[in-house]
Amino acid sequence: MNVNIETPNALRRKLTIELEPAEINSELDRTYNELRRSVQLRGFRPGRAPRNLLEKFFGDQVRGDVLQKLIREYTGKALAENDLQPIVQPEIITEESDLKKAQLKFSAIFDLKPEFEVQDYAELKVQKSTVTVSDEEVASTLENLRERNGSLKKIEDRKVVADGDFVVATFEAFHEGKGVPDTKFADRIVRVAPNEPAHGLDEVLRGAEVGVEVRKERSYPEDYVEREVAGKTVEWRATVKDIYERVLPNLDDEFAKDQGQFQNLDELRAAIRKDLEAHAQQEADNRARQGLIDLVIERNPVEVPESLITAEQRTIEAEMANALESAGIPHEMAHQRAAENPEETRKRAEKRARSALVIDAIATKENIEVSDDEVAERIATMVTRGGRQRDRIAEFYRAEENREALKQVMRREKTIGVLMERAQKEEPAESASA
Repeated sequence: MNVNIETPNALRRKLTIELEPAEINSELDRTYNELRRSVQLRGFRPGRAPRNLLEKFFGDQVRGDVLQKLIREYTGKALAENDLQPIVQPEIITEESDLKKAQLKFSAIFDLKPEFEVQDYAELKVQKSTVTVSDEEVASTLENLRERNGSLKKIEDRKVVADGDFVVATFEAFHEGKGVPDTKFADRIVRVAPNEPAHGLDEVLRGAEVGVEVRKERSYPEDYVEREVAGKTVEWRATVKDIYERVLPNLDDEFAKDQGQFQNLDELRAAIRKDLEAHAQQEADNRARQGLIDLVIERNPVEVPESLITAEQRTIEAEMANALESAGIPHEMAHQRAAENPEETRKRAEKRARSALVIDAIATKENIEVSDDEVAERIATMVTRGGRQRDRIAEFYRAEENREALKQVMRREKTIGVLMERAQKEEPAESASA
């Protein structure tokens, strides 16, 4: 193996690796020998098939497998021999590849982890957050719960849609006389209120008469979130089939009992207040935690490798797409939307990457580690709470690289926890001098 190392910049490296014919032929021989023992060709005893027939029937597959194995193996050897540790997986570019002629030359391009001494973080202070929940917030949450438990009653004595009504309607958008894809809905229940149905359909449905098609135009800006109508003036055609009103239950002890383990309305109010306080405290803690991280990053400027930013950007886009899919957006559309604002996503990715570098450096300096048992316990908890996804979660974390990634995340969480505990620790008051 011949290795040439180039240094495009302080963190980037390019290894050009060229294998000797003997190294390639040795791996081909080993692979064909294994194949000979595992396959049987007509007319030959097991393990006796000649090499030329194996090459005829399996040559393309063998060469493809051997190529990937050689690249993976010799990239690892070159990195180890030159004491190089990529911060993310190297990008591989094949320059010459003809295993029939025992020729293989490829490049591995990657970034190194920046070396720096983290400092000025130990004495940082963050004030503990105290939260309060007002009676009005409790009442509002209770009213929302009441609305969710309401029922719909068909209105028989009115045929014109009014604000606040629920309607069963069929509607579709048309642009230049043609139906706009993904805008046709049949027998959809919508509430006629601002921002309730998408696309401002409340303005289309308000005042409509049952059984009579209504047509109204609406224009949408170029940056409108729903791409199918963005930048267009469309004509909505809607027909209301039925009108309903929401009937709300009484706020009394019986309502409280219907919500679970509550004996009366006061117990339900107390539980709502407790949940609101916990949520508010969590948000306050998250803000304090992010403020502390921002302070640490500000005091420890570090160059972030481009490949790390790219990897984080892909992760963020995947997270956004998964969230959209969970909300019911089709797979392809979810991924399109997740990639719509690359500049903004890159900013977030760069900040996350810089934060990870600094927090990892603190973890190393403070000798903070996460044990395999802690990782196993976290995975067990996720599987237990995974519901229908538990098998998929368990399978995902059977892979060592995924367990290692989780361990890294947990190490950062633990490190931030240590920093927060120190930052919010109240110093004992000094004794007054006599």
